[in-house]
Amino acid sequence: MSFIESAVLLAWVALVLLALGLAGLLRQVTLLTRGQTGPRGSGATPGDAPRSPRDLVGFRLPLTGDLADLVEPGAHRTVVAFISPGCPSCALTLRGLAGVPDVDAGSVALVAVSSGSCDPALEELGGTGRCVGQGRDLLDRLQVPATPYLMAVDGAGTIVAATLPDPDTDLTGWVRRARGPVPLAEEQA
Repeated sequence: MSFIESAVLLAWVALVLLALGLAGLLRQVTLLTRGQTGPRGSGATPGDAPRSPRDLVGFRLPLTGDLADLVEPGAHRTVVAFISPGCPSCALTLRGLAGVPDVDAGSVALVAVSSGSCDPALEELGGTGRCVGQGRDLLDRLQVPATPYLMAVDGAGTIVAATLPDPDTDLTGWVRRARGPVPLAEEQA
């Protein structure tokens, strides 16, 4: 076999390998684009559920286990903030949430889930909420796309709102919208 024949054969092998690699990559992109989520309320597990903030809304957390612990007992709404230590926008979001009147007055509970240590988060919360440390598993199971990430959960454990906040997000407005209607017992208090 001459040098030219060897080069042509090697080029064809390389083209076939590139085509196979491209086909695999396109398959992965297609799966991600479709979302591969179960229908809302179908009892799907968190691992095969949401791919975007909108997909989380309507998902019901289990009644037991670490996901159930995200709901503050007795609270009408709980705002869960997924954060990472050393993340400046996470610290800014936590400071903003701690200053929201509904959170500060205690009518909305605040829970931070940190992918690492809770020490920086507790400083930012200033006594207005609690922190769940080493929560990387929770972030993965709920498929949290990035930090900071906010999720509002009603007293029954159903996710009623979720968002990726940016510096321009009106946190007070978001918490009030996520709070929903106030029960009669709270209105009379």
